[in-house]
Amino acid sequence: MLKLAHLHLLFFALICTASAQQEEGTRYALVIGNNSYLASPLQNAVNDARIMDKALKDAGFRSTLVENAGQVAFQSSIGQFLSKLGPSDTALFFYAGHGVQIENENFLVPVDFQPPDNLVEAKLKLFSVAILFDYLAKTRHKRTIVVLDACRSNPLGGQNALSAGLAQPQNAPNESFVVFSTGPGKTAADNPNGRNSYFTEALAMEIQKPGLSIDDVLTHTTATVSSETSSRQNPWHISSLKTTFYFHTPLNVEAESTASMAVKWMSDAKRFEQREEWEDAVDRVNQVIQKKPGGGLQAAAENRLGYLTARRDAQAAFDKGDYAAAATAYETAFKLDPFAIDAAFEGVNSYLLEAQVDQAVLLLHDIRVRGATESTVKAMKMLGELTAVNQPAAHEVGSAVPAPPPIEQMFSAVSFGVPDLEGGRLILAITPVDASRFVTEIEVLVPPVAPPADPAAATGAGGDQTAAMSQVLKGIFHLEVAATNETRDLAIRRAAAGSLDSNAGFLQLEGPDKQIPVLYKGQIQYLPAKLPLPAGKYEIQSWQDGKVVGTQEVEIQAGLPQIVTVKR
Repeated sequence: MLKLAHLHLLFFALICTASAQQEEGTRYALVIGNNSYLASPLQNAVNDARIMDKALKDAGFRSTLVENAGQVAFQSSIGQFLSKLGPSDTALFFYAGHGVQIENENFLVPVDFQPPDNLVEAKLKLFSVAILFDYLAKTRHKRTIVVLDACRSNPLGGQNALSAGLAQPQNAPNESFVVFSTGPGKTAADNPNGRNSYFTEALAMEIQKPGLSIDDVLTHTTATVSSETSSRQNPWHISSLKTTFYFHTPLNVEAESTASMAVKWMSDAKRFEQREEWEDAVDRVNQVIQKKPGGGLQAAAENRLGYLTARRDAQAAFDKGDYAAAATAYETAFKLDPFAIDAAFEGVNSYLLEAQVDQAVLLLHDIRVRGATESTVKAMKMLGELTAVNQPAAHEVGSAVPAPPPIEQMFSAVSFGVPDLEGGRLILAITPVDASRFVTEIEVLVPPVAPPADPAAATGAGGDQTAAMSQVLKGIFHLEVAATNETRDLAIRRAAAGSLDSNAGFLQLEGPDKQIPVLYKGQIQYLPAKLPLPAGKYEIQSWQDGKVVGTQEVEIQAGLPQIVTVKR
């Protein structure tokens, strides 16, 4: 299938730090903008190329601007550009125009391109992004970043039923930063009511700001594009960079790189871990350790390295068919991270493939000890299937669910009661959090009832709680809050500021009627009532004349408030 898109393709090379500036060589840029297509002309591509050319020249690039390049001019300008690059140089290539996807490969479209009769002819008339990557790799310049900005435009003029969007590049160079103006296979807007595409306009603006790393530039660009398109277009990127690139280098780049780069690498490692790209995750964690950031960040990296290495080795052994080695490595990973239940199940499967049923049963027992409810149910199902061939499995099935281990064993790297304030400040300095956006508000509708004649009497003389309880249970309309989720699953809570023993979140009951009493754990207070609660699910019961007349379930999350408005 031939997939078409209007795209903006941008290559950057990375600059390490200000201290290495004199060793970087020259910054070169080639900027191409194509509007005047024989079929399906564009209106913004040349303008996009012009604003990028200016922004890059202001950032110190020797930029060459080419407008409306046909096939010969296209290939010639790229050849001349590549011939300039030396080992220490920075290469930047920008392209605005049509792009096509053929069999999961991306191509750039010259303005004299005409609709082909078949895919082979199409490839001969286009310029392959994969070939461009190969050429850039052969020049051995410093580093490369790729940004693709695609839209819905169809250069074949609607002659074929084609879908827009670009494919994820399969051969991006090492030390590269690949950016899409939207997700792979998705479409991006050309901004028909403006002079520039949403993405290029935002990118050029951010490039001009002093002291921003390319990560910052793209974070800000993403926010702008998402806002301008009402979240229909969300830029996306992948990175294999090990150093920071600045269009305009800040004064104190070393201080920035020591802290924020280490945090970035740990974030990258987590993302690679979630994708099960174990080799890349190990590489990122090793980068953090080599950077020696100190404190909790370095300790976290050192603690995580063994687990990630075990997962990498387990996957490699499994792929080779060495199931015994894979099982051992998976079990090692599970011992290093008691929450890695998926590794434990992989280990069980590997043991079974090696017909080591006893070892599989032992590992299933460990899952029953450490796992949450869902995992223990799955383990029991597997054990049940093994009872016919294995006596230990039958014994395990007949035994009660083991008690979970002490929390200190599950979080062996955590110093309980000692908050990592330094780490928290570092994270907040790099990624500020607006806590107000986490407040959740819901409403509880209750039947109208007459308030007590003397609300003050509800607390009894001198605040006597026994008298208060008696009056509540006799019929005054009131609310009761009780926990509902008593399971073996963990509920994590954070200590509030200034008190290590306070609960993670709180439930705040509000309403216009200040005379409604609220009962929680035998204690009464009136609206508005603020109840500190451990994370978990709770049920708010409305009582009248000794009967429950309504219920509402709420969930309290660690560190987050929930506001419930009570209305009659």
